[in-house]
Amino acid sequence: MSQLEPESTESESDSPYKMSLSLNVLNHLGLNLYSNVPAVLSEAVANAWDADAENVDVDIYPDEEKIVIVDDGQGMDAEDVNERYLRVGYRRRRDDERSNRTPKHDRPVMGRKGIGKLSLLSVAETVDVYTAKDGDQNGFRMQLSEIQRAIGEEESSSGVQQQQYVPTQLDDFPDELTKGTKIVLTDLTKRVHTTEHALRKRLARRFSILGTEYDFTVRINGEEVTATDRDYFHKVQFLWTFEDHHYRDLCRDSKLEAHEEREGKTPDGYEVSGWIGTVEKPSDLVEDYPGHDTEADDLNKISLMVRGRMAKPDLLESVNDSRMFSKYLVGEIHADFLDYDDQEDIATSNREDVVKEDPRYQELLDFLRIQLSHIAGKWNDLRNQQASREARQIGIVDMWYESLEPEQRERAQSLLGKISRMSVKDESDRKELFKYGILAFENLKYQEKIDSVGDLTEADGRTISRTLSDLDDVETSQHQQMVSHRKKVVDAFLSRVEQEGVDDETFVHLREHPWLLNPAWEQSPVDEELQKTVKNHLSEAGHFDGEVDACESTIRCVRAASGYTLVALRHPTEPANSGLHELVDTFEDALEHGLEEEGYDTQFADVVFVVPDTETWSELEGLLKKRGIVVKKYKDLLRGTSRVYQSRTSQDSRNGRVSRLLNQIDDGDVFD
Repeated sequence: MSQLEPESTESESDSPYKMSLSLNVLNHLGLNLYSNVPAVLSEAVANAWDADAENVDVDIYPDEEKIVIVDDGQGMDAEDVNERYLRVGYRRRRDDERSNRTPKHDRPVMGRKGIGKLSLLSVAETVDVYTAKDGDQNGFRMQLSEIQRAIGEEESSSGVQQQQYVPTQLDDFPDELTKGTKIVLTDLTKRVHTTEHALRKRLARRFSILGTEYDFTVRINGEEVTATDRDYFHKVQFLWTFEDHHYRDLCRDSKLEAHEEREGKTPDGYEVSGWIGTVEKPSDLVEDYPGHDTEADDLNKISLMVRGRMAKPDLLESVNDSRMFSKYLVGEIHADFLDYDDQEDIATSNREDVVKEDPRYQELLDFLRIQLSHIAGKWNDLRNQQASREARQIGIVDMWYESLEPEQRERAQSLLGKISRMSVKDESDRKELFKYGILAFENLKYQEKIDSVGDLTEADGRTISRTLSDLDDVETSQHQQMVSHRKKVVDAFLSRVEQEGVDDETFVHLREHPWLLNPAWEQSPVDEELQKTVKNHLSEAGHFDGEVDACESTIRCVRAASGYTLVALRHPTEPANSGLHELVDTFEDALEHGLEEEGYDTQFADVVFVVPDTETWSELEGLLKKRGIVVKKYKDLLRGTSRVYQSRTSQDSRNGRVSRLLNQIDDGDVFD
């Protein structure tokens, strides 16, 4: 009868001391080490590989809570079952009677610790095993509850004799199984809620020895699992391969932008193969499964593969690289030197990790860091080149690029690439980015030309003429952009005033930005000196009683075509007829005295009242005009300013190469 028992020593000592092994060790070696179905299936597939199987069929029955795994390997006779399969800790690589390579296909065996078979009991209560070898058929059932009961009986016993678990013999051997092994998992403790498609992906990512090239075919529910089922090659934008360059063929030509072949040697000369790729955006590496909201795969990993099997899901966690490019990485590194037969086992018990302190692993990490540093240096340039090519698909942008000198194009390519890659909510925003990026580039180009001119006495006339022409072009373009944006702001205020009038908030904005009311009301340093003098006179006259700063800011002294003007912005809540005559006299006297003190002609001095569009101010308008006061309404001034900026925009758009280019970007629909 088959017995599940610990491996024992062949000789006993006469010493009064003895180390024993409890069945409870099973809890720590395998029963609780595996938490998901793909990891468990990987153990079954690895065992089939070691058995020289050419076909492995995994059939999943979610409704029945059952998984069936069948391989056509060499199978096991009764001795193999008891001495190898049911012997926990049996190590094939230390068995002098068996080679470390399989007899038929000369495969390097994957198994090492002799505990992988326990993984089946971490997802199922009942495991039925049927196996046939050279006509010898064996079938037995392992039940988790019985193993745990045996463990409990052993722990409660006062004796030192360890319990043995005896599996149940099965007589109903399947007729179709003449060679190989069939495993039936029932009473699953881990629900098979994952879709067949997702399970296929996860299994494909755990093995690199699938397909006819390796005489090893794995099928899930009758459909073959292939390398393309890993489902990330088609997402790779830039690819680096090490020694084995066939990975290039797995990538989608329409997506892959660049490929570089690299040497696969660690600093100490160990051989490494595999690939590292980057995707277009980090979200490409997040994989959700419809109908399974709580389930998602993060593909932002570089897997470690040893002997064709995943040994560690993610090497990046050991590298600790926080640079931005690391969020775009995916890949596989194959390092068989970590598992040479004559060296210590580097894998942890659950075969999902390695001993991090092992010098061999540190050697691999040194190799990986070197490669990542190289990739980081190339990645940004590659992205800029690719994004620049996309930007140049826009005819207007390409026309500008082609107009540049050859030595300027590399920087322009970087600029276009960065703009193309920026995340924007609306593509119209990208249009603005292109406009200002090109304008900034042209401005920088002009500055460099100014520096190159140097001494005007030594510069040739053609260089000077071209530089001055570029200066006009850039300044016109800058002015055009300023005018265009100011018009948008003015129109926004005009719409607000027409709908709601001038409220407190609007008044404050108009007071602090007088160009909204008249482009000419931006003050020069000379105007500010005059204004300071005028305000001193107003202060002496007692006009600034109370909130001095607020009142002062409603007064502007500006230069007009005919002379100087004092502009008084009247608050919408101000009593219109309160001391109006005295106020007019005060303003006129202050302006006249200020002009005299600053040495300006007082003959063409005007006072302008800017008033809200109310009935009271309308009634007083005639009185103010009789006193020689110019009266303007807020909304009329805003309308006038809008017309001025519109006129300037139309005029500027006819000037200069850069201006025409920016207008074409504005008018084109290529960004929509």
